[in-house]
Amino acid sequence: MNISKILVLMLLSLYAIACSNNNTKYEAYYFHPTARCQSCLNLESYMKELIETKYKEDGFHFNEVNIDEQENEHYKKEFDLQFSSVILVKFEDDKQIKWKNLDSVWSYTHDKEKFFNYTEEEIRNFMN
Repeated sequence: MNISKILVLMLLSLYAIACSNNNTKYEAYYFHPTARCQSCLNLESYMKELIETKYKEDGFHFNEVNIDEQENEHYKKEFDLQFSSVILVKFEDDKQIKWKNLDSVWSYTHDKEKFFNYTEEEIRNFMN
């Protein structure tokens, strides 16, 4: 094996170790009841698109949760949910560190560009 192949293998190994040490993960939850209006559907669609196209590389995962289902009832208390909500959650080593309710998302459910501007700013602030 020549020296360049050895160096490439060493660099790949170091990169894999560095990536495995990053134990910070994020969830963007969209909590909703069974019955939903067009604003609710827009919110889910916009949030899912934003997370999957711009924040997946940062460790974000989008998760849609029906809070009317019995197994999800605990979220109402955990995040003080009164109605449909988008909640950002940060985990380190699988422990919840902090969370934030993006309560202004409802102002932008009929304007995708403004929705993205608002949520991107909130996500950046949340990550810092």
